[in-house]
Amino acid sequence: MALVHRWVGPALVLALLLLPLGTDKYTQYVINLIMIYVIIGIGLNFLLGFAGQFAFAHAALMGIGAYTVALLTHRLGVSFWLALPAAGILATLIGSIAALPAMRMKRVYLALVTLAFAELIQWVFIHWKTVTLGTDGVPVPTATLVGARIHGDHRIAYVILVITVLMYVLGRRIVESKIGRSLVAIRENEIVAQCNGINIARTKALVFSLSAFYAGIGGGLFALALGFIVPDGFGLFQLVVHFSLVVIGGLISMYGSVIGAVVLTALPEVLRDFQWLQEIIYGFMLVVFILFMPHGVAGLGKRIGILPDEVLVRGWRRLAAGKRPGAGREGGS
Repeated sequence: MALVHRWVGPALVLALLLLPLGTDKYTQYVINLIMIYVIIGIGLNFLLGFAGQFAFAHAALMGIGAYTVALLTHRLGVSFWLALPAAGILATLIGSIAALPAMRMKRVYLALVTLAFAELIQWVFIHWKTVTLGTDGVPVPTATLVGARIHGDHRIAYVILVITVLMYVLGRRIVESKIGRSLVAIRENEIVAQCNGINIARTKALVFSLSAFYAGIGGGLFALALGFIVPDGFGLFQLVVHFSLVVIGGLISMYGSVIGAVVLTALPEVLRDFQWLQEIIYGFMLVVFILFMPHGVAGLGKRIGILPDEVLVRGWRRLAAGKRPGAGREGGS
């Protein structure tokens, strides 16, 4: 079984490489959105899942990334390959600045401050017309690579796939590192984490920055996939989708980010003829998962043996229990 689990990831990547050869345009567009939401879900899972910080500015940060790519490429003629990292960097800078007053806040107060920030960014997108073009929206030019235009959902899919794989691998490295253990220790008990030598303020600032970077990159790819962006695309409903993605997929789980992206991107397509039901169903699903399946679909998959147990943050239970990392070890192991 362990061998089977080891090959699931490479097999999935291979399937995604071959899918553009046999999918129609609309199906490929949906698959592209799923990959983008994997990136966005990983970023929010850093913050909400691993660190336990109830911040709700992720949709706004995604919008910052999308508008950065759109405006740089459309209005300044900058290459997409320069605009995309710029989107991640700008989202990180703005997200980090916005997080400063929230460093000492917890739970509902942090949620309210970040929600106010998200509404402010939405207001800027709509009313700063000289830059963002307001509700008229911004077209996103086709990207080029070595002089060849990357147009159409099938060609864009390969760009998104490569970046998604890189961001997923980077995410796993982060949560398997000392940073990941520090995040979960803070989530479980800030006092115990501080007693174990973890700098709470610096670690929180770091996770806000990481989350914002992932949102910015996801937003930049979102702009490329859509080809045209408007402020309404980064409002409250987008925030609900992000929150639902990590809760339903599974908190503290990289698998959960992937599963949540698949479920929450495919669901609107299934309910396309019943759009008035979407928000009701999202709310109902959130309540059910929070009450009865707090570890999401990924947690259920691990319990029944379909998914392997993720040992991503080894040692965090020891920290949460108030033990120092070296305590209670036998034989130096």
